[in-house]
Amino acid sequence: MNSFEEMQNSWLSQPLDKEFTPSAVLSIQSKWHNHQRKFLISSLCMSIGFLATFIVTGWIYFEFRQEYRWPFEISIAAIYVILITFLIVTWRSYGFKKERMEVSSVDYITYQLKKLQWQRKTLTKYVWIYMILLWLALSLYIIEITKRGTLLFTLTALGVTTAYIAGIMLWSKFYKQKKQIQTIDDISDDLKEVLKEIE
Repeated sequence: MNSFEEMQNSWLSQPLDKEFTPSAVLSIQSKWHNHQRKFLISSLCMSIGFLATFIVTGWIYFEFRQEYRWPFEISIAAIYVILITFLIVTWRSYGFKKERMEVSSVDYITYQLKKLQWQRKTLTKYVWIYMILLWLALSLYIIEITKRGTLLFTLTALGVTTAYIAGIMLWSKFYKQKKQIQTIDDISDDLKEVLKEIE
């Protein structure tokens, strides 16, 4: 028997108040890996979408910058900063460290819990900040590009944009985020139970 298997068997055979069978531990580890895989795919899709947004926004800026004044430039710059910042915040939630639970169980669980806490904070706090700042940047952009039109046209454009962003926020809060937060909480609870038992 090699040392890895000995360590794994030793770790799995530790006496615990609450019995965690090897299959239960593997189940928790599997949940974490599935969650991370879905998070990776979601983050990659978001990054590709943001890249497309960067390209289109850059094209708009270079094509029309002579026609508009400083609010146009500030709104474009703000959109870039907001998107880049949110990308950094999102990717910080991903567990790049690829260690196995059997090698260093306490470190492994602590690392996963930190990533899950950051994912939860991103969903419950930073998404809202991102959406509000993006709405402000888009509002400045809309006001600048519609200033030659009527007040009704400007207000309509602002209203449609506001309704769209509010709709996305509400859908996200009551449908998408609710499921994600429940998954994060379930995995966190499982990991905390295991951590409590092995410490």
